[in-house]
Parts: sequence; structure tokens; C-alpha cells
Amino acid sequence: MSKRKPVPSKNQKKEVVAKKEDDSEEIPVEVAKVIKDLPIEKQQTVIKALSIKKHYSGPLPDGESIKIYNEVIPDGGNRLMSTVEKQLEHRINVENIGVRRTFNQSSTGQWMGFIIAIVFGFISWDLAKSGFTVAASILGTVDLVALVAIFITGKLSK
Repeated sequence: MSKRKPVPSKNQKKEVVAKKEDDSEEIPVEVAKVIKDLPIEKQQTVIKALSIKKHYSGPLPDGESIKIYNEVIPDGGNRLMSTVEKQLEHRINVENIGVRRTFNQSSTGQWMGFIIAIVFGFISWDLAKSGFTVAASILGTVDLVALVAIFITGKLSK
């Protein structure tokens, strides 16, 4: 005997299972007894009035949910709050580190550019002293423009 599943023939229809589209909670029996005698329009109005959807956004749930956490998990509300506080502290530390690193990178880049400009300035001065005035003036001009550009772009990025 084989354990393979039977393959449906082309003439067989597949069973369709109806799924409940509304995932809302069921109405309590007492309420259902009261509203079953009402007309359909009024039943729908009462059901809509009874339906409460909760929605919250952010790192913390609403106060009622925190009370439920306390009931379900021993000291659950405090544990939840401490987790949120730790996450907030971590986020602040990461942002501070990022700001410090960005500042340090910008500052280091400006200092390196300044040092390179000074070195090329000395090379230009040495070329002029040795009699290569055209090369010295071209290198000196490019060096001066680069030096000014370093400080201007540093000021504009802030």
C-alpha cells in the first residue's frame, strides 16, 4: 500500500471552507439575548456601538494594557516600563555617539586638508625661492584656492 495522497480528478470539486472575515470578539450571551429581538438595522447599530477597537502608537501601551500585564505577569508593568526606559537610553546613546563621530570626522577632515594646504604652500615657496616662479605661482594659487574651499565647505556643511 502506498502512502501517497490521492490526486483529485478533474471532475471533482474542491471543498471551499468559509472563513469568518470579521475577527472581532463575540458578543456576550446576555447582550445577544437582548438584541436578537431588535430589527436588523438596530442590531447593527447596537453591535457597532459595542464594538471598541483599541489602537495606540509609540513605545508604550495604554494604561489599561499595562494593568493587564501586571495581572498576567508578576510585576509585568514595571518590567515593561524598565524595558522601554532602557531602549530609550540606548537610542539616546547611539544618537550621541553618531553626532560625536560625525563632528570628529568633519573636524579631522578639515585639519588634514589644512595640513596638506600648508605643505603645498611650503613646496610652492621653495619652488619660488629656487627660481621656478611660474610653477610656484600655479601651485600657490591652487593651494590658496583649496585652502579657502576647505574652510568654506566646512562652514556651509554646518
